[in-house]
This record gives sequence, C-alpha cells and structure tokens, in this order.
Amino acid sequence: MMLALGFWTAMACVPVEGDRVVARDLAAAVPALAQWPPDTELGFTPAPGLRRVFRSAELQRLARRQGVPTEPPAEFCVERPTAPLVPEVLQASLAAAAGEPHVRVQLLDWSRYPVPQGPLEFPRASAVSEGTGTETAVLWKGFVRYGEHGRFTIWARARIEVRAPQVSAGEELAAGRPIQPGQLRLATVTRPLFGPQPAGTAGEVVGRIPRRPVPAGAPVYLNQLDVPWAVHSGDPVTVQVTSGLAHLRLEGIAGGDGRRGDLIPVRNPVTGKTFRARVEGTGNAAVDLPAAPSGEK
Repeated sequence: MMLALGFWTAMACVPVEGDRVVARDLAAAVPALAQWPPDTELGFTPAPGLRRVFRSAELQRLARRQGVPTEPPAEFCVERPTAPLVPEVLQASLAAAAGEPHVRVQLLDWSRYPVPQGPLEFPRASAVSEGTGTETAVLWKGFVRYGEHGRFTIWARARIEVRAPQVSAGEELAAGRPIQPGQLRLATVTRPLFGPQPAGTAGEVVGRIPRRPVPAGAPVYLNQLDVPWAVHSGDPVTVQVTSGLAHLRLEGIAGGDGRRGDLIPVRNPVTGKTFRARVEGTGNAAVDLPAAPSGEK
C-alpha cells in the first residue's frame, strides 16, 4: 500500500468520492472484487491530487482477513475525481457569497488547478480589497468542501459591485465643522462591495465632523469623520453617581474634552476633588461605584 504522486501515469485510476475506499466502488473496474461484500473497506481515499496504489499482495491479505475467496487481482489505483473550476459556477458562488440582492461579478483570474467535487464557499472575512477606486478588485480566498471534513483551498480575483444608496457631499464640507442635513445628497449608485464604504444614510453623517475637506460631489466615508465632542474642558456637567440601589446627582466641571463613552476628569467645585466619570451625552456624565457589602453601614 502506498501513495503515488501525479507521475504515476501508466495506470488508469478508479475515481472514488468518499473518504474510504470500499469494495462497491471498485467492483465494476476490478471484477475480482465483485465477490467481496460491498461494504468491505480497503483503506482511506487519498487527498485530492494524489493516487493510492493497491498491490496484489495487499489485496490477497485483505481477502484472507475477510474470508473472501478471490483470484489475485491486477494492481490498480484510486483517486478522488478532480476538475478545473468552471467560471460560470465560480461567478455564481461569488455572487451568492456577497450576500447582496443587486450584485455584479466580473471575474479577472482564479485558481486554475483541478479541484475536488463539492460546494464552493467564500467567507466574507477572506476577501481583501486591492484598491480604493471605482475599479477596485478583490482577492477572495475560499475553499471546496469535500468528503466529510475536507477543505481544498481556492481563490478568485474579481471586481464585485453592488447597487446601493450612497451619501455624497452636495457642497464642499469644511474640515472641523459639523455636517448639516442640507449639505448632503443621497442617490443609488453602483460601487465596489469591498474596501472603504461610503455612508448609506444621512443619519450616519449629520453632526459628524470631517477631518479634512470633502469636495462637492465626493462620497462621504465614515472613516473620514469624527464624532463631535459631547463635553468640552471647562463645561459644567451633571454627574449621576450609582452605587447599588443608591443614586446621587451632583454638579461638576469637566477637566477635559470627551465624546460619548469616554472617561474624563471631573472636578467637584464644592470639595475641590477630581474624579473620573463616563460621558453619557452633552453635559451629562456618570459614575458607577461598587455596592457596599451586605450589612456594612
């Protein structure tokens, strides 16, 4: 028993799709095995691209072990059936993996080697964008699922576009100034599925602050915008202090700038002490203290 690589060309191999070679797979090609019980296992099926050769001596030992009378069969080999990817099938699999109702896939290149039979899968996390423009291509790695647990790696390079809503600047958006609703335009456009994504609704953009100017007509990307400060240093803030079931509200002075969720220093103007509080919104912050142990006063 041995595995042979692709150089074993003198012998025609029997295709076997299952993970184990059983007598029924071989009965038609190897008449001597037709006498064997159909479920008799001869061994494991080789990995895709490899061949497994069964020698006469090995088969005679298997026959004696099974108590099956047989004449010495000629040597033969088995392999998993493989074939090159079909572009139309690959394109359909990429479109399905995109998960968008209006998607267009233009195949540019793909793995050309033979692959085993089975469904194609392309995890979204395995797609890598190769640019940022409108002609952006994506390199998407996937696999063919075969047998019980087998995965055979494949890849495709393609342009994948969708029809989707997009927010654009109706006029130049100045850096450092909150965006107003009247400055935006919303339209349905064809754009790359992968890579930096423009905002799809005005609600995602209004009130945010561009880090740099956005030209009129340009898409507005969320990664170009900052959330405005909810609290500025020196602002009065109302702090809600919670400890178990106990609640206390006090007035303080912000010791730094902060957005919702940030921790900032707050000074108690009565005691002069400074503590850290979590920004909850404009002019509001909160402090959560551990509850006192039961029985402690």
